[in-house]
Amino acid sequence: MKKQYKVGIYCRLSVDDASNSAKAKHYIPGDESTSIENQYAILSKFVMLNGWVEVKTYRDDGYSGGNFQRPGFLEMLEDARHGLINLILVKDLSRLGRDFVEVGRYTDVIFPALGCRLVSVLDCLDSEGDNTDMLHFRSLMNDYHLKDLSSKIKSVLYAKKKSGQYLTAYAPYGYRKSADDKHRLEIDEEAAAVVRRIFQMRYSGMAYGKIAAALNRDGILPPRWHWEMRCGKGHCKYSKLWAYATVRNILNDDVYLGTMTQNCTGSRSYKDKTMIRKPESEWICHENAHEAIIDRDTWDAVQERNQAVKQSSVNRTPPQPALFSGKLVCADCGHPLVATRETQRRKNGSVKKYVSYFCSYFGTTGHSACSWHRVYEMSLSTIVLNEIREYAEALSLDEAAVLDKLKRRIVSANAAQQKDTRQEISGLRRRVGELEHMIARLYEDKINGILSEDSFAALIQKNEQERIQKSQRLDELLACEKKAEQDIANIHQWAGTIRRYLHLQELDREAVEELIDHIEIGERTVVDGQRHQDIKIFYRFVGQF
Repeated sequence: MKKQYKVGIYCRLSVDDASNSAKAKHYIPGDESTSIENQYAILSKFVMLNGWVEVKTYRDDGYSGGNFQRPGFLEMLEDARHGLINLILVKDLSRLGRDFVEVGRYTDVIFPALGCRLVSVLDCLDSEGDNTDMLHFRSLMNDYHLKDLSSKIKSVLYAKKKSGQYLTAYAPYGYRKSADDKHRLEIDEEAAAVVRRIFQMRYSGMAYGKIAAALNRDGILPPRWHWEMRCGKGHCKYSKLWAYATVRNILNDDVYLGTMTQNCTGSRSYKDKTMIRKPESEWICHENAHEAIIDRDTWDAVQERNQAVKQSSVNRTPPQPALFSGKLVCADCGHPLVATRETQRRKNGSVKKYVSYFCSYFGTTGHSACSWHRVYEMSLSTIVLNEIREYAEALSLDEAAVLDKLKRRIVSANAAQQKDTRQEISGLRRRVGELEHMIARLYEDKINGILSEDSFAALIQKNEQERIQKSQRLDELLACEKKAEQDIANIHQWAGTIRRYLHLQELDREAVEELIDHIEIGERTVVDGQRHQDIKIFYRFVGQF
C-alpha cells in the first residue's frame, strides 16, 4: 500500500529577504517566490500534483535563517512529534535555515527520528531520494551566504560609525534624533535641563542615591518613561522611579560633552548573538559630534569626584559574603535584601561591628519606594538557629509525628483541588482520545473522496487546535499532580537533612545554603510599646513549616 504523506508546508522570510522584495523596492524582482504568499502558492501546488495531503502551513515572517528558535518552526517540530505531519516541504533549503551544522542535525538526525521526510522543491532535494549528499553541499553554501551577509552588514555599519553617524536605536537621555537626519543628535531641552541639574547636584557633593531621591520627589520621569511619553506608546514595563544606577550612568557618560562613542559592544560571531564588551582600542569616538549639554569644567569636576569615591571603595578591605546573602526577601515589594556593614563606637571607646540587611529597592531608588525592612544578622541568626534546633529535636523525639504533620498540611492544601483535578484529567483524556479518532476518520474520508479539500482543511484545523489545547491543559494538570507527589517525597529528604543539625552551635553559610530556601522580612513596627517584626522562614523541600 502506498504511504500517505501528511504535509507540513514551511515558509520563511527574513528581514534581509524582505528588504529586497517588491514591497520594499517598489518594483517586481526577478524572483517573486521570495515572499511568504508566493512560497505557499508554489508549495501548495506541488502538494496537489504529488497527491499528498496538505495538513498545515507554518510561517516565520521576519526571522533570520541563522536562528532556529522561530515560532513557526518550533510549532512544526511539535506537530511532527505528535504525528500530525510526516513530510516537511520547503521552497529551498535556505528557507529551513542557513546554519550548516544545525541544518545537518535536523536533516540527518531529528527529522528521521520523527519519521519525517524533507523535500526542497527548487533544489530538487529529497531526504528519501538518491541525491541526499547534495543536502549537505547546499546547506554549506547557505551557511557561507549567511557568513558573507553578516560580514557585509558589519562593514557597512562600521563605515557609518566611522563617518560619525549615530546608529543606536534610542537617543541618549537629554537628546533626541534630528527630524531631518535620524543619524544626528539634537538637544531635547526638557530632558537636558534634568541632566544639567543632575551634574550640578553631583558637583555640590550629593550621592547618587540622594540625587535619585530628589528627582523622584519632584515627579520627574526616568529616561525610558520620558521617551515613551514623547515618542512611544505612553507606557512601558519599567519602573517610573529613578534608581542609583541610572544616575551613575548619566554622570559617567561623555555623550553630554558632545562626544559620540560607538562600537563598544558586538556579537561573538554571526552564529552567536551573545553581546560582548569590545576592547577600548576598537571603540570609535568623535568629539564635537553634536552640541554639548555639560561644559568641560563641570564635567571634569564631577569626574574627579566620581573617581575619588571609586578609589575610596577600592582601598577598603573587600567584603566577605554575608551569612544570609541571596536568601532574604522583602515581604512588601518582593525585592532582595542587601547586606551592609556598620561600625558603632561606644562610650567606653570600644568598637563593635555589625552586619545588617535592608531592602535593595528602597536603597536603589534613593528611599523613594518601599521602606528599610532592616534586620540585623546577629538577631536573625539566633532566630533561625533556634528554629532549626527545635525542628531537629522534634524529629529526634518523634519523627513519625512530625512527618505526618507535614504530609497532612500538604494534603489539606491540595485536597480542595484534587477531586476537581482528577475529574478534569479524566474528561481531558477522554476528549483527546475522541479528537485523535476523529482526525484519523477525517483522513480516511478525505482519501475516500467523502470530504472535499476545503472541508477537510477546515475540519482538520479546528479539531487539531482543540486537541493541542486539551493536550496542553492535560499536561499542566498531570504536572501539578506529579508535583504534589514530589512534595510528599521531599519531606523525607528535608527530615534527613535537618536531623544532622541537631547539635549545631553556630549558624554558618553551609547550613543556610542546605536548609533555607528564602526568608521573608517584614517591616519593623511598634505594638503596645514593643518592637515587632514579621519573619517567615521557608525551608528547602517543605516551604514554611
